[in-house]
Amino acid sequence: MNFGVRDLIKWGIPGWLFITVLLSYFLMDDRKSFIRYIHGYDISFGGFITVLLGFGIILGYAIYQMSVLFGFVIWNKWENYFRHEFRMDQIIINAPNGEKTLRIYSSRLALVESLRALNASCILSCISLILLFYSHSWTTGTILLFLINALLLLISFANQRYHRKNLDYFITRILVESNRL
Repeated sequence: MNFGVRDLIKWGIPGWLFITVLLSYFLMDDRKSFIRYIHGYDISFGGFITVLLGFGIILGYAIYQMSVLFGFVIWNKWENYFRHEFRMDQIIINAPNGEKTLRIYSSRLALVESLRALNASCILSCISLILLFYSHSWTTGTILLFLINALLLLISFANQRYHRKNLDYFITRILVESNRL
């Protein structure tokens, strides 16, 4: 498997966001009980942060995979998509600046996928907060946390739509310039 720091960050951000929202909820709801609970594990602050960073990557990767399933796999006809993707790769590779164009195409596609994962993390955070409000408690601070998370969801959703349309335009221009459309 070939991946680097960029992939770890791409997978970590959705997980870290989710963990941050949940930790913020418990810190706002009952800080003293939460701190006592964490101290019960007798772990240093640095160790706690290290565990959260590692767990965030694992959780973020799972959120990323769920976003692929629900945001892409279920909605697309695979055979058509595979044919289209193969055709695009062939056009790009055979173009005069194919390697550079492929790098731009891959980067734009990765950004759309990352924003879709961030959307999934925000949605899961909203659902988790609603469940915590229902089963545990809520305060003005935790309601504000929910509203901030919902605002982040709206912003990331708008950004994903923008970048998706940008990617679609890029693909169309490649097809037009190669006389394939």
